Amino acid sequence: MIFLHSVTAAAIIQAIEKGVVQIDLSLDLGRTITRIDLTNPFWSLEQLEKIKKDSESIYFVKDDQIFKAAINDDHFYKLFPTGHESAPALLIDGVLMHRVKDIDPIEDASMKAELCARKGVDMLEICTGLGYSTIACLRRGVRSIITIEMNHHVIELSRLNPWSRELHSDERVSIIHGDAVERIEEFDTKAFHSVLHDPPRFSMGSELYTAEFYSQIYRVLKPRGVLYHYVGSPGGKHRKRDLPKGVIQRLRNVGFNNVKRNKSTLGVIAKK
Repeated sequence: MIFLHSVTAAAIIQAIEKGVVQIDLSLDLGRTITRIDLTNPFWSLEQLEKIKKDSESIYFVKDDQIFKAAINDDHFYKLFPTGHESAPALLIDGVLMHRVKDIDPIEDASMKAELCARKGVDMLEICTGLGYSTIACLRRGVRSIITIEMNHHVIELSRLNPWSRELHSDERVSIIHGDAVERIEEFDTKAFHSVLHDPPRFSMGSELYTAEFYSQIYRVLKPRGVLYHYVGSPGGKHRKRDLPKGVIQRLRNVGFNNVKRNKSTLGVIAKK
């Protein structure tokens, strides 16, 4: 599948204006470079100009038609470009689901995985998103990873995204579509060596920050198991509510020990 965004569209337009017949360019959002024959294009100049002007969207070519990589249903979901050759972020109703300020989403996922994924372990991930953290855990050699995603539109966008391919092709991954609050109760006690909990912001998923949910994570972890919990930096320094502090206290209350913040990933690490 061919993907285009404002930078690639601008490069193609410039090449056409110079009379260039072929150009080396990435058509999969920076994963590989392809030599493109501009004498037999998949697009019109008018379409390229439209894409060039839309710096906040990604487009793809299917059946000789160009579509925006977005879904408008109960909410508005889309792939959001983060750089010329960087993995896209997920945007829901205008809210970014990935860190993109001064960091690449793939790098961010790798940093999270480093804190909880080890070779040969069985993992649980809560909130799959585009699967970047899942893939980062696979690259660290986990034996298996079950990942839960509530929204089927998010899963659909991950199937479209070139940077999410391993999520759907690696046999070590099992994707569960459903509500993590309900689905976690189906797992056996002491089933996982580690858990990567990457919930949306508190206002979009407060049920994933409760003591009741944390007690379920504690239950499914093996002794000495590790939890990484992304929290972010909500509210800013002028807000009275300290969400990370509350998370740490609730984790301790349900039995976790050695609970501490990890500033580089804006998360919390805890051990059973």
